[in-house]
Amino acid sequence: MNPKYIHYLFVNVLLMFVLAACTQGAENTARKANEEIVNNASSLSSDLVNNPISADATPINADAAGRLQFTDTVYDFGTLSEGEMIVHEFEYKNIGGKELIITEAKGSCGCTVPEYDNKPIPPGGTGIMKVTFDSKGKPGYNEKNVHITTNGFPQKYRLTILAQVN
Repeated sequence: MNPKYIHYLFVNVLLMFVLAACTQGAENTARKANEEIVNNASSLSSDLVNNPISADATPINADAAGRLQFTDTVYDFGTLSEGEMIVHEFEYKNIGGKELIITEAKGSCGCTVPEYDNKPIPPGGTGIMKVTFDSKGKPGYNEKNVHITTNGFPQKYRLTILAQVN
């Protein structure tokens, strides 16, 4: 056998052993890292999973947050003639412990338009959500909603108007 050939064979066998050792070391390192992740995850408190927080990273206290209370949430206009435009004022009060801001109020269709003051409502403060219903092109029974979003708790409210349009 050619000594040069034996030399190449020896170098190749040596390289295979080195690569095998490196691969096994990398697998052990990866296995240890995965075990550490699993162990740390199992030691996490369940309080972290179910702990709603506000924007300033403090736990939400429903009693201390702003909260709307409406005098009525459903109003029936009764029977209307088609084409009438009517208005109802929904009165509300902030019964919560913090200022409350109405960030959005949207009617369920273009025929129902809410108007509101977007200034902060202090605890104990009152206000009016004015809702206008345009009955033009709305014959029959109508049930329309106004969806309200606030920075309080709960965040969402719904007002409903009813009308029979002839």
